[in-house]
Amino acid sequence: MTKKSLQSLSSTPLSRRTLFQAGLIGGAALAMGTSLTACAPEVSTKGGAKTLRMVMPDAYPFEDVLTTTTEPAADGTADRGLWRLLQSWKETHPDVTLEIETVPWDAITQRVILMGQAGTPADLVLVNDLNIPKLAKGGFLAPLDSLPGEWDDYNQNLLRGIASDAGKIYALPWMTDCRHEMYWKEDWAKAGITETPETWAEFTEAMAALKDAGIADPYSFWAGNTVHTPTQSLFSQTWMLGGDVIDADGRATLETDEMLEVFEFYNSLMNEQGVSSTGLLSVSKDDEYDDMLLSHKTATMKGGSWVGLKLDDGGLADEIGYFRTPRPTKDAKDATLSGFWAFELPAQKTPDEAKQELAFEFAMHITGSKGQAEYLVDAPGKLPTRPSASASPQAQAQNDAWKFQADYAADAGRGMPPAADAGLLFDQLRIAFQSYLTGTSPANEALASAEKAYNEQVAP
Repeated sequence: MTKKSLQSLSSTPLSRRTLFQAGLIGGAALAMGTSLTACAPEVSTKGGAKTLRMVMPDAYPFEDVLTTTTEPAADGTADRGLWRLLQSWKETHPDVTLEIETVPWDAITQRVILMGQAGTPADLVLVNDLNIPKLAKGGFLAPLDSLPGEWDDYNQNLLRGIASDAGKIYALPWMTDCRHEMYWKEDWAKAGITETPETWAEFTEAMAALKDAGIADPYSFWAGNTVHTPTQSLFSQTWMLGGDVIDADGRATLETDEMLEVFEFYNSLMNEQGVSSTGLLSVSKDDEYDDMLLSHKTATMKGGSWVGLKLDDGGLADEIGYFRTPRPTKDAKDATLSGFWAFELPAQKTPDEAKQELAFEFAMHITGSKGQAEYLVDAPGKLPTRPSASASPQAQAQNDAWKFQADYAADAGRGMPPAADAGLLFDQLRIAFQSYLTGTSPANEALASAEKAYNEQVAP
């Protein structure tokens, strides 16, 4: 771990005191198990709230950018956009010290828990969406509903989904992504395909046309030992059918008609029609999988919006087309998985309302509509979680591929399932999927076993 601090200007106290008393002091006290019978102590608005302690993942260079005195180059990374946001914050808050602790991205949740248990929680944290439920249910986060987060200006599927727990908002989603289909235009032209398919039936017909045209590998989807197998291949189409994988009580619901239908669809592509290779079962690394499209080993591929960056770097942007993941039927709802990182206020046993107010203001500076619009200019592949940011001049200046992805995420983006143990859920679904595709187990038996294994460990 590393820690640095930088002195910047002090904020003028805001006038949202009552909101913070109700939303943060009360919520945090409940989360940490303290009594609400006594009123919160009055906090001076003149002397405190001069330092914000933040814990950030190494996935984002907050700490390094904070100590950079010159503007980073526009080099295809997000550093310049983040630098500008931090500079504008420092200009309006000249005597606030931002103290940032950077931890490995996959260790930040445990760090938040340990700090909370030790009674030394940070003022603000940035956590991956998958870990919000665990922290919220454990009482380590303060609810944010009563705070001025411009909540209506959010993709509500993300905000009211995994960013919330038991009806309360616990996180401010930042930028997001989506998963969609990509194809080589020349292959589709060779097969005489002139329109992108919208349904499973149309998609199956298109893949058969590619095979008939002599294309050796018409379609690739995730099926290997990776988190992408359930998150990219299974979730969105299960949602399209009206199903889900976690119920309101936190139990896995895997052996369902909807999931069985999705399993059967992919089995048909791989084992019946032969338009997808069985070799996909052994592909587990991102670079290996993405290379199938980049090296023109496959004609069509399901992948994340971030693959577009590799296409740009390889000079292939004009060669590749995009379309939304086909729905089971024209009447089915549209859906794509949209993951995100989000800011949270850790629960405080004895809240300093002025500091919490300042921490929330910083989070809004980054995640608000203006902050998202400014950030996306220098953050290729990052998509807004706020509709107003998608409509900003900065967004309208992006290329067509980015606009397609942003529209898809805004229209149909859904957050990760709010599982108490996402890793276990993903592993069980992957194992069931592979068992069925390899003919080891019938789909219903594989899913029943996966459902039982998850619920016995997490939700008995």
